[in-house]
Amino acid sequence: MIHGGGHMTLTRKAIRPAQTAFLLDHGILPVSLDYRLCPEINIIDGPMTDVRDAYRWARSPSGLQAALDMRSIRIKVDTANILMIGWSTGGHLAMTTAWTTKEVGLPPPKAILGFYSPTDFESGDLDGRRAEEYAECSIPMEKLIASLPRHPVSNAFLFSLGLSARSNSRHTRLPLLTAAQITSYDSPNGTVDRTGLGWVRPGDPRSELILSLFKDNTGLPLLLNGLPSANENPFARPDPSRIAAISPLAHLRAGAYTTPTFLIHGENDEIAPFHAARTFTQTLQEKGVRGGLLAVPKARHIHDLKLTPKTAGWDQGVGPGYEFLFRELGIL
Repeated sequence: MIHGGGHMTLTRKAIRPAQTAFLLDHGILPVSLDYRLCPEINIIDGPMTDVRDAYRWARSPSGLQAALDMRSIRIKVDTANILMIGWSTGGHLAMTTAWTTKEVGLPPPKAILGFYSPTDFESGDLDGRRAEEYAECSIPMEKLIASLPRHPVSNAFLFSLGLSARSNSRHTRLPLLTAAQITSYDSPNGTVDRTGLGWVRPGDPRSELILSLFKDNTGLPLLLNGLPSANENPFARPDPSRIAAISPLAHLRAGAYTTPTFLIHGENDEIAPFHAARTFTQTLQEKGVRGGLLAVPKARHIHDLKLTPKTAGWDQGVGPGYEFLFRELGIL
């Protein structure tokens, strides 16, 4: 399970409790990930690498099962049947495992479920202004950049199984984290989210930086180039090959994306354009990859936060995605 937050904020706690409980009720163990946040590190070397390494750890005999056994947790995990689930940019990271796993000789996940996730980074849809209903940034960009630390750590993934740096051993091989880690971020207490997204708060530099992704065409440079040095153009357009390297649609069109994938997307999404999800699922069909799209009428970004099983909202905005996963696992 992979949290969203624009690749720049939030933590592994920012998942969906009702959906987590639903998985447990069906015999599936949820594991929520932290990963290094942009732009202290670029998206390829940070979030994408960390999520892939977490997947590799979960499959390893010395990984997830060993960690459970060490704590006398009587759960046996089928490490050949791993699903990836993510929300918003977390859904994008889930989708990247369809090809990053193959690049290091691993079999890809059994299936992927993405909620309101960006799928196409090449078209320009994610570069232009959007989310006009949100306020403009109130902090100058140079101050935003100057406020960010510049020393991320390597391979900084942890899991919500009560694991910590102290539990690191030759058996679990969890990386030790230092005080320099940038693997989680919550806005200061006492401030109020002005968008309803849960992490955009006035005067908070990191929140304002994410707002700039929607307002100032800064997204791809910050994600792919990372923090600029003193002599660099902070918003130089990344090389097209690097843009394609993070784009699920590009990998799907190239034949590298073969993992069954189901998308859930609001038709009125103000952050990640709905039509891109439709194009992606149409391309899945053209390429012979199993998949599907649940279009949620009138829904905006983050429509599922309070939805619970056995309700109409769940059936209209969540349930079919999990039914797809269960069919891929052969339990439905």
